[in-house]
Amino acid sequence: MRRWFLPIVALAIAGCSERGLRLPQSPLLASLERKSGLIAYVGPDGNVYTIDQGGGNQSMITDDAHPVEAGVRRFYDFPTWSTAENRLAFVGFEVDQDGRTTAGIFTAQPKDKPPIEVYSSDQHLPFYLYWSPDGEWVSFLSSSLESNSMAMQLAPAAGGETSLIDTGRPYYWAWAPEGMQVLTHVGGSSATNPGAAHISFLEMDPSVREVGVRIEPTSFQAPAYSPDGEYVLLAGDSGDGQPQLVLANSGGEVLRSLVDYEGSIAFAWAPRGDYAAYLSGDTSSQALIGSLTFVDLRRPDDPQQITTDAERVLGFFWAPDGKKVAYFVPVMVSSAAEGEQQTAENTQFLLELHIAEARSGSTRRIAAFQPTRTFLNIFPFFDQYQRSVTIWSPDSNYLVVSAVASQDQQGLFIVPASGDFEPRFLAEGNVGFWSWK
Repeated sequence: MRRWFLPIVALAIAGCSERGLRLPQSPLLASLERKSGLIAYVGPDGNVYTIDQGGGNQSMITDDAHPVEAGVRRFYDFPTWSTAENRLAFVGFEVDQDGRTTAGIFTAQPKDKPPIEVYSSDQHLPFYLYWSPDGEWVSFLSSSLESNSMAMQLAPAAGGETSLIDTGRPYYWAWAPEGMQVLTHVGGSSATNPGAAHISFLEMDPSVREVGVRIEPTSFQAPAYSPDGEYVLLAGDSGDGQPQLVLANSGGEVLRSLVDYEGSIAFAWAPRGDYAAYLSGDTSSQALIGSLTFVDLRRPDDPQQITTDAERVLGFFWAPDGKKVAYFVPVMVSSAAEGEQQTAENTQFLLELHIAEARSGSTRRIAAFQPTRTFLNIFPFFDQYQRSVTIWSPDSNYLVVSAVASQDQQGLFIVPASGDFEPRFLAEGNVGFWSWK
């Protein structure tokens, strides 16, 4: 992924809707539109903030980040909303004058009590957070400074003893909609990691109990539960070496194959459970880039494929209404004059933002922008991230994207999903996510 990053240049946010030229957004429109949820983001000072899409109701969740003070640097990252209520979790990092790092996980209720620290370590540093559906626990991945393994751990949101649940590398999981159970995929593909790659259910109450799934995992990352918990989506070997996306019941028993694929695959269930979407394609660029397809699962015994014209897609996120996805296509744009050689200085990496409708497969381009480094870094793992965060407003009308605003400024932009109005600048910051409610 590192080769995609170019010297920071001016932001390019542009585009038009299928209905014609878009209108600029005025400050008055931002103040009058109906607000939906809150956006949590990391500001340029390294602190965590929340704000609504009109720029109001801004709250400073932390206030002690600093670049260097007495040789110590402190900053925050990975803001993650609970789906059960508007509660936040995030990671705080402190780097001392000798370069030693200590990391802590904090939870907070915006506009309520100060954040509380629920985990701290200078040996196992968290880098991904994922709330339990009931909002009582924060599961997280941490990396060890002494080994190459990852650990999946569980911290009570109100504070208390943290539990080590499992280890492995790579490690992906999905929470069951109810109860203390997760579906995990550990160790990658059986073809490249025979005997170690596996898919399992982990029941965590009152103690950890593992139940293996009799499917040899193929090239995919994060498994997925249906919203009602009755089904799961997995990718495995059909028995003749052909990778397949399969529909299984909640016990891991395969019900049917949905599609054969080559290369790698990433998938996610629509919030209503009636559709799923997947990317399948090449991973030679160190991230999955493929074509987008929907599967109509309203009749699970007779699934139907819905193709789109979306190709070279880097990642997608379902809207809360389950009717559409926002997807991103990487493009290289050159400002070189005719006959001039294309170089890093006159070439810009952008992400095009598109919307695809699940029922029809129709697509439309909304905008193009230069992503911040932090935002771009989630795309190789977008299937896992969309289990835990969203860039959509709860009413499915807007998106928040993190973009380079100028040579020395990064910011959050609000993008209307309709495409009828231009994106508008919201606040300075390197990454932001919308609350689920």
